Amino acid sequence: MPDSREAQLQEVTILTRAVENVFRKLIRFLVGRISLVKLQEMISYIYVQEAESRMREDLSGKSISLTKMALMTGLDTRAITAIREKIEQCDGAFQQLLLKDLTPESAIVEAWSARIKKSSKKGSEKFRTLKFGCENDEFEKLVRATISTRGVTTQSLIQTLLSTNSISLDKTRKTIKLMVDHYSPYLSNDEPNMVNAAFSAISNLISTIEHNVSVSVEDRMFQRQVWTFRLPAKKLLHFRNTIREVLKEMEQEAKDQVARWEVATFDGDLLSAGIGFYYFEERAPEGKPSE
Repeated sequence: MPDSREAQLQEVTILTRAVENVFRKLIRFLVGRISLVKLQEMISYIYVQEAESRMREDLSGKSISLTKMALMTGLDTRAITAIREKIEQCDGAFQQLLLKDLTPESAIVEAWSARIKKSSKKGSEKFRTLKFGCENDEFEKLVRATISTRGVTTQSLIQTLLSTNSISLDKTRKTIKLMVDHYSPYLSNDEPNMVNAAFSAISNLISTIEHNVSVSVEDRMFQRQVWTFRLPAKKLLHFRNTIREVLKEMEQEAKDQVARWEVATFDGDLLSAGIGFYYFEERAPEGKPSE
C-alpha cells in the first residue's frame, strides 16, 4: 500500500497531466486568436480574484492578509497588490458572467418566445414581429428587460440573430420577426459566434465538475461520456453520421422535457439549467502511434 506522501504525489501527477491536456487543447485553439501576454494577464487577474473569494468563504468574510494571499497563489505581495489595483481599474472586465450575459442572443430568443407563448393565438403574431431602431421600440425594450446591455448593442444582436436565421428583417418597415423557438449558434458561419457558444458549453461542463467534486455522491449532477477505443478508421464517417442522428433525437426529446418546466414569463426568481450534447473524436499526435 502506498504511504500518504506517495498517494499525494500520485494525485498531484494525475491532476497536472489532466490540466496540461485540457490547457494544451485550449491553447492550441487560442494560438493566433489571443496573445500569450493577454492570456497570462487574464489568468493572473482571475486566479487572484478566485483565490480571494475562496479564502473569504473559508474565513467567513474576514479580511485576508497579503501574506495569506501570497501563500495561496504563489505570487509575492507586490505582484498581488499590483493585480488588485489593475482589477479595480478594469471596471469589471474580468468579472464572471452569467449564462444569459455570455450568450445574450439565446436569452433574447427565449424571452421573445416566452412572450409569444404567453399571448393568445389571436395576438401571437403581434409579439412575433417587433419594431426596432429607436430607444422606445419593442425590440429595444425587450433587450433592456432581458439582459445587461453593457458592451452589447441591439444592432449587433440583430446581426447575430440574422446570421443564424433566427429572425427575418424588413428594412423598409424596420421590423424583425422571430423565426425559431430556440437559438442555435451552430447554424452560423460567424466564427466568433460559434466560439462564444462553444466556450459557454465548456464553462457549463466545468461548473458541473466543480459541483460534483464538492458534494456527496447522491447530490452529484449527471455527468457521463460514452466512447470506444476500437473504432475502425474506414467506418469513421458512417459512425459520425449515425451518432449525429442519435444526438438529434436526444436533443429534441430534451427540448420537449425542458419546455414542460418553463414558466411563461422571463422575470422573477429564475435560474438557468439544462444539458449539453456534443460528439468528439481523438486522434494521436502526428508521427505517434495511436496505441
